[in-house]
Amino acid sequence: MNLKHLLLLTLLVVTIPLTACTGRGSSEPPATSEPPRQETTATTAAPPTIAPTRAAAPSSDGVYRVDQSASSSRSALENVELVLYRATLTNDSLILRVGFHNISEKSFYLAGGVGADTFRLVDAAGTEYEPVAYSENLDNIDPPGGFIAGQANVGDLTFPRPAGPAPFELRYPSYDPIRFTLDQVIAAEALRVPEQTYPLGIELFSSRRALVPVLLRLEALTVTSDELIFDVAFVNTRRQPYDISRGLSGEDARLLDAEFVAYQPSSVSDSLRTTIAPERGWLPGQAHTGKLTFPRPQRMEQLRFIFPEYTAATLQFGPSGLVNTSITSAAGAAPPSTPTPEPQEAVLRELDTLLERQARAVEQGDLSAYLATFTEPLQQEQRAIFERSRNLPLSGYQVEASPSTVVLSSDIAAGNIKNVTVTIHYRLRGTPEDNLLQHSLAYSFERQNGNWLVSAYTLERQPPFWWTGDVLVRETPHFLIIARPEATGELDVVARECEQAYTELQAAGLTLTPRIVAYFATTQDDFKTQTGQGSRTLGVAMSLYDLSSEEIQVLGRVFYINGDAFQEETESAGPFGRQATIRHELVHLALAPETRPFTPPWLVEGAAMFYAGQDTPEFRDQLVSGGRLDSVSLARLTRANTLGEFDILGQSVGPEYVFSAQVTRYLIETYGQERYGELYRFFSRIPADQVRDRMPVFIGPFGSAFGDLSEELTTQALSEVYGLTIEELDAAVKQWLRRS
Repeated sequence: MNLKHLLLLTLLVVTIPLTACTGRGSSEPPATSEPPRQETTATTAAPPTIAPTRAAAPSSDGVYRVDQSASSSRSALENVELVLYRATLTNDSLILRVGFHNISEKSFYLAGGVGADTFRLVDAAGTEYEPVAYSENLDNIDPPGGFIAGQANVGDLTFPRPAGPAPFELRYPSYDPIRFTLDQVIAAEALRVPEQTYPLGIELFSSRRALVPVLLRLEALTVTSDELIFDVAFVNTRRQPYDISRGLSGEDARLLDAEFVAYQPSSVSDSLRTTIAPERGWLPGQAHTGKLTFPRPQRMEQLRFIFPEYTAATLQFGPSGLVNTSITSAAGAAPPSTPTPEPQEAVLRELDTLLERQARAVEQGDLSAYLATFTEPLQQEQRAIFERSRNLPLSGYQVEASPSTVVLSSDIAAGNIKNVTVTIHYRLRGTPEDNLLQHSLAYSFERQNGNWLVSAYTLERQPPFWWTGDVLVRETPHFLIIARPEATGELDVVARECEQAYTELQAAGLTLTPRIVAYFATTQDDFKTQTGQGSRTLGVAMSLYDLSSEEIQVLGRVFYINGDAFQEETESAGPFGRQATIRHELVHLALAPETRPFTPPWLVEGAAMFYAGQDTPEFRDQLVSGGRLDSVSLARLTRANTLGEFDILGQSVGPEYVFSAQVTRYLIETYGQERYGELYRFFSRIPADQVRDRMPVFIGPFGSAFGDLSEELTTQALSEVYGLTIEELDAAVKQWLRRS
């Protein structure tokens, strides 16, 4: 049921006696209206009774702090205190700032009651005064729309200046009198909070079952002359995708000032206007961000950010700005305890803690702490792995279980959890900060003496280089080359070839990162272990794609050289020698920030062949004279995952590479390098959510996982940049080759 509709129906039940009507405990607070009007409205009242004798005059003109409250004898008002905040004494008036404050954690509204004209002020001589003016909202105890938890309905009462002495009493039907004096002078103006952005980092949680996985994070508060702008994020803390019904939105947020007056957002960013969830639900760990803007309150000594069903954030301010933050209940009490996780979730958190300890031990070089995360049979080999890791300039090392990990109750009971995919990610010092390297392993866990430990592991594709053997690191001006110790004799030559390739590609107009990670495998077995590629592969450039944010992030940019394929010196020269292979893989890395998994392979490999100088006249002649030209189809290559994918016998992969290089040469020579760059960059402009929507559930034995998307985007790109179709480009290149 829509809760706002529920509240509307409830409001229709109005009775004359003063009664409290509360919503259900699980319901959202009713929306408040605009902040209570602070203007005073002149109200005709009976002339006050003035004492005939002159008593001692009250204190001098000014503003006085009172901060006293009173409770009511009516059960319907047990959660509403009458508060007298301060008093302002003028030449002819005493203006009292008062409020009806909901001190409970409930939201409710009141039906019936008495008006503000029933307030009375009594001085020590017994003279009673009626209000001559009052804020219109005080005619009701609750604010328009009812109370939310912790809210106050605040306004001003204006009385004639008392002729009698203090102490004074403020009286209101059914409430205890509030006795006060005027002896604590305060500044008349409100606190002036500096205008700036204050980092917050406050995490609020919900006890409502559907919202338990969604953390509300207040990231920052910007104070301007007339607004308060909160940067917020609703974060999926689960390891699986998550979504909720569209019940809550950013419009439901409220802000209480130092007098507990409630403010609604004056504007909400589009991302949060209708719901707190992303349009297609959250990915694992995804943060759905937005901005909530409120009018700047006059009283900013204390602010409380409230969102339905969540704990609240109380912010304390002073003349220098934000001085303290705390997580409270909506009414300012201690927050409820965090929800107890389900057994499976509790175990996953224990595994997370174990993996965090393991990662921290690697970062700190603590062998004992590292080995303590493994069972005893694994500790000897892990000791060697740990020692190898110390030879690498690791930075920001983390180990995390896959977001899709599911733990069965039977495995928990047996104390044995098998084959959990674990990701190791880190950076190498000196390389670009955005180049996060990542590897996957499968961990098994065993519970011993009440603690979970890693009991077994399996390496997956592209395992950590130091997990499979000893490592040697060679640094050059632009490369971090990681190899096996037996490659020592070749590394000087390899380093020179890398630097030469770097210089040549810079001269060709390509942009390369300042420091590139390269792996040199000395044996075919080692190369296959690291890359999954066979002996036909001379080198591999690898990148990882992160689709969890709005834009696709390209991570893990490295390349591998198959050292075993270049045993003879003559094999290191020529269009497919080691030097050319290094250039080829460097082209891939130079273009990696603009390459996507759906960029057609003929475009990716054609660029690498062309810029690496592997596009020779001999290869072009063989393509045409050998009758292989008609067997190559640009449309089919657009839908492929890699070149040679449809070539079971290995006979067409060579012509496909050569033809792809000819397509690049044709486009650059015919239309120029700038337009070719536009074609390549076209694919990098596709947002991540569009890609996620097009990911197939099943992938066939042949063809790209993004074959349909690649074909669709390639058609658009060629049309926009060149005014060509895929078939027209295919025919034009073949005709151009036959004439050349």
